[in-house]
Amino acid sequence: MSSFPDANDVLRDAGADALRRQLDMNRRPYIGLQNGRSTANSRTLPIIRRDAGQLSHIATEAERHLIAAGVPFFQRAGKLVRPITCTVPASNERKAKTAALRNVTVGYMRDQMGQHVEWQRYRRREQDWIPTDAPKDVAEIIVERAGDWKFPPVQGILTTPTLRPDGTILAEGGYDPQTQLLLIAPPILPPIPEYPSRSDGLKALSVLDDLLEEFPFVDEPSRSVALSAIITPVVRPAFSNAPIHVAGAPTPATGKSFLMDVASAVAVGQPCHVIAAGRDEAETEKRLVACVLAGYPLVSVDNVNGELGGDFLCQLAERPLLSPRILGRSEQPIIPNRMTVFATGNNIRLKGDFVRRAVTCRLDAKAERPELRRFKSNPVEKVLANRAHYVAAVLIVVRSYFAAGKPVKPPPFGSYTGWSESVRGALLWLGRADPVDTLAAARSEDPELQTLNAVLGAWAQAIGTGRGSACTAAQALSRQIDHLREAIELTGACNKKSPTRALGNWLASVKGRIVDGRSFARLSDNTHGHAALCSLSRSHECDFGGFGGFVSTGWAGVVTLPFLA
Repeated sequence: MSSFPDANDVLRDAGADALRRQLDMNRRPYIGLQNGRSTANSRTLPIIRRDAGQLSHIATEAERHLIAAGVPFFQRAGKLVRPITCTVPASNERKAKTAALRNVTVGYMRDQMGQHVEWQRYRRREQDWIPTDAPKDVAEIIVERAGDWKFPPVQGILTTPTLRPDGTILAEGGYDPQTQLLLIAPPILPPIPEYPSRSDGLKALSVLDDLLEEFPFVDEPSRSVALSAIITPVVRPAFSNAPIHVAGAPTPATGKSFLMDVASAVAVGQPCHVIAAGRDEAETEKRLVACVLAGYPLVSVDNVNGELGGDFLCQLAERPLLSPRILGRSEQPIIPNRMTVFATGNNIRLKGDFVRRAVTCRLDAKAERPELRRFKSNPVEKVLANRAHYVAAVLIVVRSYFAAGKPVKPPPFGSYTGWSESVRGALLWLGRADPVDTLAAARSEDPELQTLNAVLGAWAQAIGTGRGSACTAAQALSRQIDHLREAIELTGACNKKSPTRALGNWLASVKGRIVDGRSFARLSDNTHGHAALCSLSRSHECDFGGFGGFVSTGWAGVVTLPFLA
C-alpha cells in the first residue's frame, strides 16, 4: 500500500475551503480592482487576478498601476512612447547623454507590467490563484488605446535646461506639465539672476562670442547667425518655430560643421547629430522624418552640394505641427515640432520658398587649403569642460532681454515672430547685427529666382510688355531669338516631351511674382492662354482690360487667373 495520500482525498479535504475562496472571488464585481498585495523581489506589488470576462477592466487597472508606479510612458502623435537615453563618447574620453523617444512595443509593455504588478491566474488543479506572466492580450489593449490613455502627453525630450514661452527657466529634471517637455539629466546651472540686467546680458554674450573668435565670418550678420545657432536650440521651446541656420563656405574644411558642433555642444552636450542630404528632396525628407519621429531636438543636414530646399524642409522650419508620411505605412500622425535644424555646404544655394525660411552664416578662410589652419583653442572642448556655464550664458542673454521688457522690436520676419522677439531681438538689443540681413544675399543666389528674372528680362526684350505683346507659350517657343530661347531653356521646358505644355505650367507657377517691377499674367478675355508681361510701378496700374487691378503695399498689380498652355 502506498504511503502517499490519495490525490482525491487531498482534494476532498481541501475542497470546502477552495470552494469558499472561489465563490468569494466570483462575488467581486471586478476581480482586478481588489486591493490585495503581494511581496515580490523585496517589493510590495499590487495584485491583478486574471478573470474571464474582465479583459477591458483589467487593462484599465493595469494602466492605472503603471501610472501610479511612475513608469515613464507618454502619448505623442497617437503612439505610446518612452524616453531612451544612452551614453555616447564626446571627446577626450568624455561621455555625454543623448536622449530620444521610442514607441512602446507590446513586448516592452509586458515587461513593465510584469515589473510593477503581480499577475495571478486561477488553476483548478490547486483550486487556488497562482503567479503567472503579464498577459499579452492586456498589453496589446493598452498599446492600442490611442485617444483613451491616461498617460501624459509629451511634446519633446531635452537634456538641457531651457526657457518656457513665458520666459521662465525650466531647469529641474523630469516632466514639465506646463510645456509638456521631458527634461532628462540636465547639467546643474550656476546661479542665474531672476531679472538679469543689460550688463549681465552683455557679459553672457561675450562668453558665447569667445567661442567664435577664430571662425572666418565674412561679415557681422554672419556672426550674428552663428550666435543665434548657439542660442536658438537651447531656448527653442520658448517659441513655436525657428528659421533653419545655414553655414556656407566657398571651400571645404572652412569650419562649417565645426561651427555647428560648437552650437550642439552647448545645446545637447555632444557633436551635432548629422544626416546626409539625399539624392533628391524625397530621400532627404525620409531622413528628416525619421529624426522627427525620434524626437531629436537638433539635427544638421551636413555637406549639402549645390541646392537646398523642398516642401518638407520648409514645413520643418515653419510649422509648429507636422504631419509626415511614415515610410512603409499609410499613416500621417500629427507631431509637435520642437526641432532645431542646421544645414552646411560648400557654395550652398537656397532655392524657392526655402530662402525666406533660413538665415545663412558665410565663412571664408581666404586660403587655398583651409584645412591646414590651426585653431589656437578648441571651442567644443571648452564647452564640454563646463557646459553648464555656457548654457547659463545663453539663458541670461535671452532672459535679460525679457526682463527689460523686450525694448527692441525687430522688423517683421515672416512667420518667425517668436524667434524674432526673443533670440533676434536680444541680439539687436545687445548691439549685434541683424541675422535676417543675410536673406538678401541668399535671395540673390536663389536658382529659381534667377531663372524667373532671366526669362522676364529676355521676354521683355524679345516680345515686349503689356497687352499688345501678349502671346501663347507655343508662340514664345517658336520665336527664333537666341537669348529668349536660352532663358526658356533654364526652366527645363525645352527638354520635356511637350515643351509647350511644360512652359505653360512653369508660367502658371510663377504668375504674379514680381521681380524688378515685372511679372507674368494671363489675359482673361481669351481662351488661348495668352501670357503678357506686366510692367509694374508705383504710379502705374497694370490693367489688361478684361479685369481690374489691385493695390498691395503701394504696388499696382494684376489679378491673375490660372495659366493655360
